Amino acid sequence: MAKHNNTCKIIALGFLYLVCTFPTKTAHAQDIDTVPLFQLFQPEQSYLATLCIGSGTTPGIGLLGSLSTLVSGDDAGFNIWSFSAPFSSRRDKTLLATCGLILLPAGSAMAGIESISLLKIGDEEDFWSLINSDVVRPIPEEFLERVKDEKPIYGASFDDLEASAYCEFVLMAYQTSALAFTQSARKDLTFSDLMVKPKTNRGEVVEIKGRLRRLRKIVPPVALYNVGVSELYEGWVFQEMYGPNPVCILLTQLPDNIQPFEKNDYLIEFQGYFFKKYRYMTANSGSENPWKDTPLIIGKTLKVTRGSIDSPEEGVSWAKGLLPLFTGVFLVFLSGIIGLIVWFMRGDRKITTRLRNRQIEVDPIFKDYSENTGNQMGISASKLPDNDSGNSTFPNYRI
Repeated sequence: MAKHNNTCKIIALGFLYLVCTFPTKTAHAQDIDTVPLFQLFQPEQSYLATLCIGSGTTPGIGLLGSLSTLVSGDDAGFNIWSFSAPFSSRRDKTLLATCGLILLPAGSAMAGIESISLLKIGDEEDFWSLINSDVVRPIPEEFLERVKDEKPIYGASFDDLEASAYCEFVLMAYQTSALAFTQSARKDLTFSDLMVKPKTNRGEVVEIKGRLRRLRKIVPPVALYNVGVSELYEGWVFQEMYGPNPVCILLTQLPDNIQPFEKNDYLIEFQGYFFKKYRYMTANSGSENPWKDTPLIIGKTLKVTRGSIDSPEEGVSWAKGLLPLFTGVFLVFLSGIIGLIVWFMRGDRKITTRLRNRQIEVDPIFKDYSENTGNQMGISASKLPDNDSGNSTFPNYRI
Protein backbone atom coordinates (compact mmCIF):
# COMPACT_ATOMS: atom_id res chain seq x y z
CA MET A 1 0.00 0.00 0.00
CA ALA A 2 2.85 2.40 0.86
CA LYS A 3 4.58 1.49 -2.39
CA HIS A 4 1.41 2.34 -4.33
CA ASN A 5 1.14 5.78 -2.64
CA ASN A 6 4.74 6.59 -3.45
CA THR A 7 4.15 5.72 -7.11
CA CYS A 8 1.14 8.11 -7.23
CA LYS A 9 3.19 10.90 -5.72
CA ILE A 10 5.97 10.44 -8.31
CA ILE A 11 3.43 10.54 -11.18
CA ALA A 12 1.81 13.73 -9.78
CA LEU A 13 5.17 15.47 -9.41
CA GLY A 14 6.13 14.51 -12.94
CA PHE A 15 2.86 15.90 -14.32
CA LEU A 16 3.40 19.17 -12.44
CA TYR A 17 6.93 19.44 -13.84
CA LEU A 18 5.66 18.99 -17.39
CA VAL A 19 3.02 21.68 -16.93
CA CYS A 20 5.55 24.15 -15.61
CA THR A 21 8.14 23.33 -18.26
CA PHE A 22 5.84 23.62 -21.30
CA PRO A 23 3.48 26.57 -20.76
CA THR A 24 0.66 27.00 -23.23
CA LYS A 25 1.26 30.77 -23.55
CA THR A 26 4.44 32.85 -23.62
CA ALA A 27 5.01 34.41 -20.25
CA HIS A 28 5.96 38.06 -20.23
CA ALA A 29 8.47 39.12 -17.71
CA GLN A 30 7.02 41.65 -15.28
CA ASP A 31 8.51 43.49 -12.41
CA ILE A 32 7.11 42.08 -9.18
CA ASP A 33 6.86 45.54 -7.68
CA THR A 34 4.37 46.66 -10.33
CA VAL A 35 1.91 43.80 -9.66
CA PRO A 36 -0.96 44.82 -7.28
CA LEU A 37 -1.10 42.87 -4.06
CA PHE A 38 -4.91 42.32 -4.40
CA GLN A 39 -6.35 42.02 -7.87
CA LEU A 40 -10.09 42.55 -8.50
CA PHE A 41 -11.67 40.19 -10.96
CA GLN A 42 -15.19 39.79 -12.36
CA PRO A 43 -16.60 36.40 -11.31
CA GLU A 44 -19.48 34.69 -13.06
CA GLN A 45 -22.95 34.51 -11.49
CA SER A 46 -22.91 30.73 -11.44
CA TYR A 47 -19.54 30.67 -9.65
CA LEU A 48 -20.65 33.08 -6.94
CA ALA A 49 -24.00 31.30 -6.49
CA THR A 50 -22.17 28.00 -6.02
CA LEU A 51 -19.86 29.65 -3.52
CA CYS A 52 -22.89 31.07 -1.69
CA ILE A 53 -24.48 27.63 -1.32
CA GLY A 54 -21.21 26.01 -0.31
CA SER A 55 -20.47 28.65 2.31
CA GLY A 56 -23.71 27.80 4.10
CA THR A 57 -22.45 24.29 4.84
CA THR A 58 -19.15 25.43 6.32
CA PRO A 59 -18.88 24.17 9.93
CA GLY A 60 -18.86 26.95 12.49
CA ILE A 61 -19.83 29.67 10.01
CA GLY A 62 -22.98 28.34 8.39
CA LEU A 63 -25.41 31.01 7.29
CA LEU A 64 -23.01 33.88 7.94
CA GLY A 65 -20.79 32.66 5.09
CA SER A 66 -23.74 32.59 2.69
CA LEU A 67 -24.85 36.07 3.75
CA SER A 68 -21.39 37.52 3.19
CA THR A 69 -21.27 36.04 -0.31
CA LEU A 70 -24.75 37.39 -1.10
CA VAL A 71 -23.80 40.87 0.04
CA SER A 72 -20.62 40.70 -2.05
CA GLY A 73 -22.64 39.92 -5.17
CA ASP A 74 -24.75 43.05 -4.61
CA ASP A 75 -21.65 45.23 -4.16
CA ALA A 76 -21.12 48.00 -6.69
CA GLY A 77 -17.71 46.60 -7.56
CA PHE A 78 -19.14 43.30 -8.79
CA ASN A 79 -22.79 44.14 -9.52
CA ILE A 80 -23.62 40.49 -10.20
CA TRP A 81 -27.14 40.67 -8.81
CA SER A 82 -29.38 43.18 -7.09
CA PHE A 83 -31.56 42.85 -4.01
CA SER A 84 -33.97 45.53 -5.18
CA ALA A 85 -35.98 43.22 -7.46
CA PRO A 86 -36.79 40.35 -5.07
CA PHE A 87 -37.33 42.80 -2.18
CA SER A 88 -39.68 45.10 -4.09
CA SER A 89 -42.86 43.80 -2.38
CA ARG A 90 -43.63 42.44 1.08
CA ARG A 91 -44.89 39.16 -0.35
CA ASP A 92 -41.65 38.54 -2.30
CA LYS A 93 -39.55 39.46 0.70
CA THR A 94 -41.51 37.06 2.89
CA LEU A 95 -41.15 34.18 0.42
CA LEU A 96 -37.42 34.73 -0.06
CA ALA A 97 -36.69 35.03 3.65
CA THR A 98 -38.80 31.95 4.42
CA CYS A 99 -36.81 29.93 1.86
CA GLY A 100 -33.65 31.07 3.60
CA LEU A 101 -34.97 29.82 6.94
CA ILE A 102 -35.89 26.45 5.45
CA LEU A 103 -32.41 25.99 3.93
CA LEU A 104 -30.65 26.57 7.24
CA PRO A 105 -28.40 23.59 8.12
CA ALA A 106 -30.16 21.78 10.93
CA GLY A 107 -27.03 20.15 12.28
CA SER A 108 -25.15 23.38 12.80
CA ALA A 109 -24.40 24.45 16.35
CA MET A 110 -25.54 27.98 15.51
CA ALA A 111 -28.75 26.96 13.71
CA GLY A 112 -31.06 27.94 16.58
CA ILE A 113 -29.47 31.34 17.13
CA GLU A 114 -29.41 32.01 13.39
CA SER A 115 -33.12 31.18 13.05
CA ILE A 116 -34.12 33.44 15.93
CA SER A 117 -31.95 36.24 14.60
CA LEU A 118 -33.46 35.98 11.12
CA LEU A 119 -36.99 35.93 12.54
CA LYS A 120 -36.28 39.06 14.56
CA ILE A 121 -34.65 40.83 11.59
CA GLY A 122 -37.58 39.87 9.36
CA ASP A 123 -40.00 41.36 11.86
CA GLU A 124 -38.04 44.62 12.03
CA GLU A 125 -37.69 44.85 8.24
CA ASP A 126 -41.43 44.13 7.72
CA PHE A 127 -40.84 40.75 6.05
CA TRP A 128 -43.36 39.29 8.50
CA SER A 129 -44.89 40.04 11.90
CA LEU A 130 -44.09 38.07 15.03
CA ILE A 131 -47.45 37.90 16.85
CA ASN A 132 -48.57 36.12 20.00
CA SER A 133 -51.97 34.82 18.90
CA ASP A 134 -52.97 33.88 22.46
CA VAL A 135 -53.14 37.54 23.49
CA VAL A 136 -55.76 40.04 22.29
CA ARG A 137 -53.87 43.10 21.07
CA PRO A 138 -55.46 46.55 21.34
CA ILE A 139 -56.40 48.31 18.11
CA PRO A 140 -53.97 51.18 17.38
CA GLU A 141 -55.45 54.58 18.15
CA GLU A 142 -54.83 55.89 14.64
CA PHE A 143 -57.23 53.30 13.20
CA LEU A 144 -59.92 53.96 15.82
CA GLU A 145 -60.08 57.60 14.76
CA ARG A 146 -60.73 56.70 11.11
CA VAL A 147 -64.04 54.90 11.76
CA LYS A 148 -67.32 56.74 11.07
CA ASP A 149 -70.50 55.72 12.90
CA GLU A 150 -74.00 55.59 11.41
CA LYS A 151 -72.54 54.96 7.94
CA PRO A 152 -72.39 51.88 5.69
CA ILE A 153 -69.05 50.34 4.74
CA TYR A 154 -68.40 51.64 1.24
CA GLY A 155 -64.93 50.31 0.42
CA ALA A 156 -61.47 51.66 -0.35
CA SER A 157 -62.48 53.65 -3.42
CA PHE A 158 -64.97 55.76 -1.43
CA ASP A 159 -63.23 56.14 1.93
CA ASP A 160 -59.63 54.97 2.10
CA LEU A 161 -59.21 55.87 5.77
CA GLU A 162 -62.13 53.83 7.10
CA ALA A 163 -61.33 51.01 4.66
CA SER A 164 -57.82 50.78 6.10
CA ALA A 165 -59.26 50.68 9.64
CA TYR A 166 -61.73 47.98 8.58
CA CYS A 167 -58.89 45.86 7.14
CA GLU A 168 -56.83 46.35 10.30
CA PHE A 169 -59.70 45.17 12.52
CA VAL A 170 -60.26 42.06 10.37
CA LEU A 171 -56.54 41.25 10.16
CA MET A 172 -56.03 41.54 13.91
CA ALA A 173 -59.08 39.33 14.53
CA TYR A 174 -57.69 36.81 12.02
CA GLN A 175 -54.34 36.73 13.85
CA THR A 176 -55.92 36.21 17.30
CA SER A 177 -57.05 32.84 18.64
CA ALA A 178 -60.65 32.13 19.62
CA LEU A 179 -59.55 31.25 23.16
CA ALA A 180 -57.93 34.66 23.58
CA PHE A 181 -61.17 36.39 22.53
CA THR A 182 -63.21 34.23 24.93
CA GLN A 183 -60.97 35.02 27.88
CA SER A 184 -60.74 38.76 27.16
CA ALA A 185 -64.37 39.53 26.24
CA ARG A 186 -66.28 42.01 28.38
CA LYS A 187 -69.60 40.59 29.56
CA ASP A 188 -70.94 43.91 30.86
CA LEU A 189 -71.25 45.68 27.48
CA THR A 190 -74.75 45.25 26.03
CA PHE A 191 -76.49 46.13 22.78
CA SER A 192 -77.67 49.40 24.31
CA ASP A 193 -74.18 50.39 25.48
CA LEU A 194 -72.73 49.90 22.00
CA MET A 195 -75.54 51.86 20.36
CA VAL A 196 -75.49 54.79 22.81
CA LYS A 197 -71.69 55.18 23.14
CA PRO A 198 -70.06 53.72 20.01
CA LYS A 199 -67.01 55.98 20.08
CA THR A 200 -66.24 55.22 23.73
CA ASN A 201 -66.51 51.44 23.27
CA ARG A 202 -64.83 51.20 19.86
CA GLY A 203 -62.12 48.53 19.81
CA GLU A 204 -63.41 46.81 22.96
CA VAL A 205 -63.73 43.02 22.93
CA VAL A 206 -67.41 42.18 23.54
CA GLU A 207 -69.50 39.01 23.71
CA ILE A 208 -72.79 38.38 21.92
CA LYS A 209 -75.19 35.51 22.67
CA GLY A 210 -78.33 34.89 20.65
CA ARG A 211 -79.93 33.21 17.64
CA LEU A 212 -77.98 33.16 14.40
CA ARG A 213 -80.66 33.49 11.70
CA ARG A 214 -78.48 34.18 8.62
CA LEU A 215 -74.86 33.41 7.67
CA ARG A 216 -73.31 34.43 4.34
CA LYS A 217 -69.84 34.08 2.80
CA ILE A 218 -68.56 37.39 1.42
CA VAL A 219 -65.52 38.31 -0.66
CA PRO A 220 -62.75 39.96 1.40
CA PRO A 221 -61.02 43.09 0.08
CA VAL A 222 -57.87 42.63 -1.98
CA ALA A 223 -55.77 44.15 0.80
CA LEU A 224 -56.92 41.42 3.19
CA TYR A 225 -56.53 38.67 0.61
CA ASN A 226 -52.89 39.65 0.04
CA VAL A 227 -52.06 39.17 3.72
CA GLY A 228 -53.69 35.75 3.99
CA VAL A 229 -57.37 36.42 4.81
CA SER A 230 -58.98 34.37 2.05
CA GLU A 231 -62.43 33.88 3.66
CA LEU A 232 -64.87 36.23 5.37
CA TYR A 233 -68.38 35.54 6.70
CA GLU A 234 -71.25 37.85 7.67
CA GLY A 235 -73.84 36.77 10.25
CA TRP A 236 -76.97 38.28 11.82
CA VAL A 237 -77.70 37.46 15.48
CA PHE A 238 -81.03 38.17 17.19
CA GLN A 239 -81.27 38.62 20.96
CA GLU A 240 -84.56 38.00 22.75
CA MET A 241 -84.31 41.20 24.80
CA TYR A 242 -84.01 43.45 21.73
CA GLY A 243 -86.62 41.84 19.49
CA PRO A 244 -86.28 42.43 15.73
CA ASN A 245 -83.02 44.41 16.07
CA PRO A 246 -80.15 42.08 15.08
CA VAL A 247 -76.40 42.40 15.64
CA CYS A 248 -74.10 42.11 12.61
CA ILE A 249 -70.99 39.94 13.08
CA LEU A 250 -67.98 39.34 10.82
CA LEU A 251 -65.77 36.27 11.27
CA THR A 252 -62.77 34.88 9.40
CA GLN A 253 -63.26 31.20 10.22
CA LEU A 254 -66.26 28.86 10.54
CA PRO A 255 -66.53 26.00 13.04
CA ASP A 256 -66.85 22.48 11.65
CA ASN A 257 -70.52 22.04 12.60
CA ILE A 258 -72.01 24.92 10.58
CA GLN A 259 -72.13 26.11 6.97
CA PRO A 260 -73.46 29.33 5.36
CA PHE A 261 -77.27 29.53 5.12
CA GLU A 262 -80.01 32.05 4.33
CA LYS A 263 -82.61 31.04 6.90
CA ASN A 264 -82.07 28.92 10.00
CA ASP A 265 -81.87 29.18 13.77
CA TYR A 266 -78.74 28.39 15.79
CA LEU A 267 -77.97 29.39 19.36
CA ILE A 268 -74.43 30.79 19.30
CA GLU A 269 -71.80 32.68 21.29
CA PHE A 270 -69.47 35.16 19.59
CA GLN A 271 -66.61 37.36 20.79
CA GLY A 272 -64.83 40.07 18.81
CA TYR A 273 -63.80 43.70 18.41
CA PHE A 274 -66.60 46.28 18.35
CA PHE A 275 -66.03 48.17 15.09
CA LYS A 276 -68.80 50.73 14.66
CA LYS A 277 -72.47 51.64 14.76
CA TYR A 278 -73.19 50.18 11.35
CA ARG A 279 -75.98 51.44 9.08
CA TYR A 280 -77.59 48.83 6.83
CA MET A 281 -80.64 48.54 4.57
CA THR A 282 -83.42 46.27 5.81
CA ALA A 283 -85.35 43.81 3.66
CA ASN A 284 -88.40 46.12 3.82
CA SER A 285 -87.07 48.54 1.23
CA GLY A 286 -90.54 49.94 0.53
CA SER A 287 -90.95 51.48 3.98
CA GLU A 288 -90.49 55.15 4.76
CA ASN A 289 -87.03 54.61 6.25
CA PRO A 290 -85.47 51.26 5.25
CA TRP A 291 -82.15 52.11 6.94
CA LYS A 292 -81.34 50.89 10.46
CA ASP A 293 -78.31 51.03 12.75
CA THR A 294 -76.78 48.08 14.58
CA PRO A 295 -73.47 47.18 16.26
CA LEU A 296 -70.86 45.61 13.95
CA ILE A 297 -68.51 43.17 15.70
CA ILE A 298 -65.45 41.57 14.05
CA GLY A 299 -63.96 38.36 15.47
CA LYS A 300 -62.26 35.05 14.73
CA THR A 301 -65.03 32.44 14.88
CA LEU A 302 -68.25 31.54 16.71
CA LYS A 303 -69.38 28.72 18.99
CA VAL A 304 -72.64 26.84 18.38
CA THR A 305 -74.32 26.07 21.72
CA ARG A 306 -77.44 24.47 20.19
CA GLY A 307 -78.03 23.12 16.72
CA SER A 308 -80.70 24.13 14.25
CA ILE A 309 -84.28 23.67 15.41
CA ASP A 310 -85.17 22.73 11.84
CA SER A 311 -82.85 19.72 11.75
CA PRO A 312 -84.31 16.19 12.31
CA GLU A 313 -81.86 15.46 15.11
CA GLU A 314 -82.99 18.54 16.99
CA GLY A 315 -86.64 17.50 16.64
CA VAL A 316 -85.89 14.00 17.91
CA SER A 317 -83.98 15.34 20.90
CA TRP A 318 -86.85 17.76 21.64
CA ALA A 319 -89.37 14.88 21.60
CA LYS A 320 -87.14 12.69 23.75
CA GLY A 321 -86.85 15.46 26.30
CA LEU A 322 -90.63 15.90 26.62
CA LEU A 323 -91.48 12.17 26.61
CA PRO A 324 -90.99 11.70 30.39
CA LEU A 325 -93.13 14.79 31.04
CA PHE A 326 -95.97 13.50 28.87
CA THR A 327 -95.75 10.07 30.53
CA GLY A 328 -95.93 11.58 34.01
CA VAL A 329 -98.93 13.78 33.14
CA PHE A 330 -100.77 10.78 31.67
CA LEU A 331 -100.16 8.63 34.76
CA VAL A 332 -101.36 11.40 37.07
CA PHE A 333 -104.50 11.88 34.97
CA LEU A 334 -105.21 8.13 34.92
CA SER A 335 -104.71 7.86 38.69
CA GLY A 336 -107.15 10.74 39.21
CA ILE A 337 -109.85 9.05 37.12
CA ILE A 338 -109.44 5.74 38.98
CA GLY A 339 -109.61 7.55 42.33
CA LEU A 340 -112.86 9.32 41.36
CA ILE A 341 -114.45 6.04 40.27
CA VAL A 342 -113.56 4.33 43.57
CA TRP A 343 -114.81 7.32 45.57
CA PHE A 344 -118.17 7.35 43.77
CA MET A 345 -118.59 3.57 44.20
CA ARG A 346 -118.00 3.82 47.94
CA GLY A 347 -120.57 6.61 48.17
CA ASP A 348 -123.15 4.48 46.31
CA ARG A 349 -122.66 1.62 48.78
CA LYS A 350 -123.26 3.90 51.75
CA ILE A 351 -126.44 5.31 50.24
CA THR A 352 -127.77 1.82 49.41
CA THR A 353 -127.10 0.62 52.95
CA ARG A 354 -128.88 3.62 54.41
CA LEU A 355 -131.93 3.02 52.22
CA ARG A 356 -132.12 -0.62 53.29
CA ASN A 357 -131.87 0.17 56.99
CA ARG A 358 -134.32 3.05 56.96
CA GLN A 359 -137.90 2.37 58.22
CA ILE A 360 -140.69 3.95 56.24
CA GLU A 361 -142.87 6.10 58.48
CA VAL A 362 -146.68 5.71 57.72
CA ASP A 363 -149.52 8.10 58.73
CA PRO A 364 -151.39 6.73 61.81
CA ILE A 365 -154.75 6.68 60.03
CA PHE A 366 -153.39 4.04 57.63
CA LYS A 367 -151.57 1.98 60.23
CA ASP A 368 -152.52 -1.71 60.31
CA TYR A 369 -153.48 -2.71 63.85
CA SER A 370 -154.10 -6.29 62.91
CA GLU A 371 -151.42 -8.89 62.60
CA ASN A 372 -152.75 -9.90 59.20
CA THR A 373 -152.20 -7.94 56.07
CA GLY A 374 -155.71 -8.29 54.89
CA ASN A 375 -156.83 -4.71 55.42
CA GLN A 376 -154.36 -1.81 55.18
CA MET A 377 -156.96 0.88 55.91
CA GLY A 378 -156.57 0.83 59.70
CA ILE A 379 -160.22 -0.41 60.26
CA SER A 380 -160.96 -3.92 61.53
CA ALA A 381 -163.29 -6.05 59.41
CA SER A 382 -165.45 -6.87 62.46
CA LYS A 383 -166.27 -3.19 62.89
CA LEU A 384 -167.58 -2.71 59.36
CA PRO A 385 -171.32 -2.14 59.03
CA ASP A 386 -173.57 -5.00 57.99
CA ASN A 387 -174.89 -3.40 54.88
CA ASP A 388 -172.52 -2.50 52.10
CA SER A 389 -174.34 0.57 51.11
CA GLY A 390 -172.38 2.66 53.48
CA ASN A 391 -173.35 4.42 56.71
CA SER A 392 -173.12 7.79 58.24
CA THR A 393 -169.66 7.18 59.51
CA PHE A 394 -168.18 5.95 56.19
CA PRO A 395 -170.47 7.09 53.45
CA ASN A 396 -170.16 5.46 50.05
CA TYR A 397 -167.42 3.16 51.28
CA ARG A 398 -167.24 -0.43 50.12
CA ILE A 399 -164.97 -3.33 50.73
